[in-house]
Amino acid sequence: MQPPHDKPLRILCVYAASQTYTSTVFEHLEGFRKYSRYDWGFIDISLFNNGIVNLESFDAVVLHYSVRLPFGQVSDAAQKALRNFSGLKVLFIQDEYDSTEVTKRIISTVGFGLVFSVVPDHSLARIYPPTDFPGTRFVSNFTGYVPDGLAAQIGESVEPSKRQLAVAYRGRPLPLRYGKLGQEKVEVARQVKAYCISHGITCDIAWDESSRIYGDAWYRFIGSAKAMLGTESGSNVFDWDGTLERDISSYRAANPGSSDDEIYNKVVAKRELDGLMNQLSPRIFEMAAAKTVMVLMEGQYSGVLKPHIHFVPLKKDFSNLDQVFDTLNNGEAIDAMAERAYKDIILSEMYSYRKFVGMVDEAIQGELSRLGLPIHSERQSFSRVESGITSAPLRARPPLPAFFTNQSMPLTRFVGRMLVATWQRVPIRIRPYLKRMLGRI
Repeated sequence: MQPPHDKPLRILCVYAASQTYTSTVFEHLEGFRKYSRYDWGFIDISLFNNGIVNLESFDAVVLHYSVRLPFGQVSDAAQKALRNFSGLKVLFIQDEYDSTEVTKRIISTVGFGLVFSVVPDHSLARIYPPTDFPGTRFVSNFTGYVPDGLAAQIGESVEPSKRQLAVAYRGRPLPLRYGKLGQEKVEVARQVKAYCISHGITCDIAWDESSRIYGDAWYRFIGSAKAMLGTESGSNVFDWDGTLERDISSYRAANPGSSDDEIYNKVVAKRELDGLMNQLSPRIFEMAAAKTVMVLMEGQYSGVLKPHIHFVPLKKDFSNLDQVFDTLNNGEAIDAMAERAYKDIILSEMYSYRKFVGMVDEAIQGELSRLGLPIHSERQSFSRVESGITSAPLRARPPLPAFFTNQSMPLTRFVGRMLVATWQRVPIRIRPYLKRMLGRI
């Protein structure tokens, strides 16, 4: 259904260009350019903070999740400009367990009318009580979707039963503050890798930062293995007031030698709300498109996947590893499972970016109509060239050059690890500026 006015709405998307080296971030942004029926312009947060754009040229302004809202990446002046903007203000947000009260305060003070949240439907009212946000509509969505051509980008793949590498995985160690879901991402790697080594099973499993893979190389990696490990995404530990990290540090200082388990039980566990934020990751779509068998820790996976139908379930105590690998050795069974996942998730287009962006378009149009906001014909003209606005999101390069992540060169891999460790000490709010200075965007 087309909007009732003659010309498409004008929408400005504010994003962090420094974060688009990650495929899921870039594809999310690119989806709006490719599939929306509206006219989107894109501007990096550093330019937006400079106040060079006349917002009244637009019908809606979208703040993208690549901008970390509660970490000071949106300047006070930019927040004021958004607050004074007469059109629809839209927020896409992820990682809502970080400094939640800061995020909620900004949503209220800026006056976002439409918020796309990764909090599941059943938990939205618990995080964002309707009485606190009477003028805001919250819509639950996934962290990513299936881009058109994903299967083609991954390339023609042989049946999983004919692949030589048994199990693949790349994870990332997360701080203790992210709770059980965060720790599972490394624990599944440790346990399954140890099992594979002890049983002589081929695997390529790693969880250090310098082993991460980006771009087309990542898709080739997924399609190289018979199976890939996975866990549910998100965190059920909500740092409501931004003090959790400080509390963990204080406990460590007062109790030298305390284990992670002890710190979790004493400090973190009371903030863990089981089942609140569990969600599937876009990696699920990539595995399905590659027809790679999913070996996933038990979970709901947002109702998209069914155990034994679309994935091989792995118990959280790893007590069924023997059965998991018995299943992986059943070529006929895993080929059929991979084909089912491909058909139900990819070919159905139920989770495509095209369908997602269509839903976003309808939500934006609906809110403009509901709020009675003026539309395109009453907006001023704008110059994308002069204002730094582009017609497509910019693609950044990975933070580390490929030279430093070459798995066959131990010295450069060591240097890469040192650079990553140094980078992680840099405050989040100034990383985009450093990336720009280093030529990584």
